[in-house]
Amino acid sequence: MSKEILDEITKIHTPEDVMKFFDDFIEYGCIDVCEKRWVDSLGGHDFRDIYRTLSLEDSLDNKIGACFEQANISKFVLDTIGIKNRIFCTRGFNEEHKEPTDLYLVHCYVLGYWGDKIINIEHSDSDKRGIYVYDLFEDAIRETHNIFSDKFKLHGASTTRCDEFFDFSWRINLC
Repeated sequence: MSKEILDEITKIHTPEDVMKFFDDFIEYGCIDVCEKRWVDSLGGHDFRDIYRTLSLEDSLDNKIGACFEQANISKFVLDTIGIKNRIFCTRGFNEEHKEPTDLYLVHCYVLGYWGDKIINIEHSDSDKRGIYVYDLFEDAIRETHNIFSDKFKLHGASTTRCDEFFDFSWRINLC
């Protein structure tokens, strides 16, 4: 991991600083199984075959990540500056994808405990980019899940669920 990135993380003190870090250093996209870089995309029509997750180090070194990697980076940043946080994934399924292993759509995000507020710093979804502030954890998880559940249903998901995420395995295909 570059010294530049680590130095920038030490300058973070507010949710706005976290967003600025992402704006300045992390592009939305991925590096596929063939090492091709996709910016503002996950690999086009074949993304389910070519997308794979990146390690934290690979994401930061390449300054790129989809929601999975950006949640991993957020967790690292918040852990580094001492902000308690939890990671969640809203997942959508359609009629052909009914089992938890048959992932159809996914969005990962981090909820941070900033003072007496719960914060979601959404960077990876450009339509929803922003800092969302909640008084209660239950409101944060419900409202964030509902945002992406509604979006997934517009894209054909018939059911959605939200799960807390604990393990960041890398070089796996989430699709």
